[in-house]
Amino acid sequence: MGITIREITEENWVEAVKLEVKKEQASFVASNAVSLAQSKFQPFLECYGIYSEDKMVGFSAVGQNPVDKTVWIVRHMIDAKHQGKGYGKAGLKKMIECVRAKFSCAEIYLDVEPENEVATNLYKTAGFKITDKKHGKSPIYKLNLSEYTEDY
Repeated sequence: MGITIREITEENWVEAVKLEVKKEQASFVASNAVSLAQSKFQPFLECYGIYSEDKMVGFSAVGQNPVDKTVWIVRHMIDAKHQGKGYGKAGLKKMIECVRAKFSCAEIYLDVEPENEVATNLYKTAGFKITDKKHGKSPIYKLNLSEYTEDY
């Protein structure tokens, strides 16, 4: 599977905005348009397209919290038409590689809606472990990169 990630730019932002999750998943993740707008007002956020060959199939936003320097995967989504093909897992692996290299961090954090079982299972399989903290009602998960393996 030829999965790559590319920064969202002037050339591909419209393609990113057109990606949508399934209707029943809409409450789990902000739209890509909202994420792109957020990145303009919170410049520590960086947005990426997840590509299969030359087709954008997903979107992620990552960043380092400017206050406590923790590194986060803020958004991770696969377009409804491309779900169930392994792109979520493959894209997550690429994003973890990207974040590890970019921020030289030891840990990566994310939060996930408690009802989003598919995403929760993906993150747990990748090695994210639940913490005792929450962001709103969403549990926060942490990946210790010293324990991370791509064999999942």
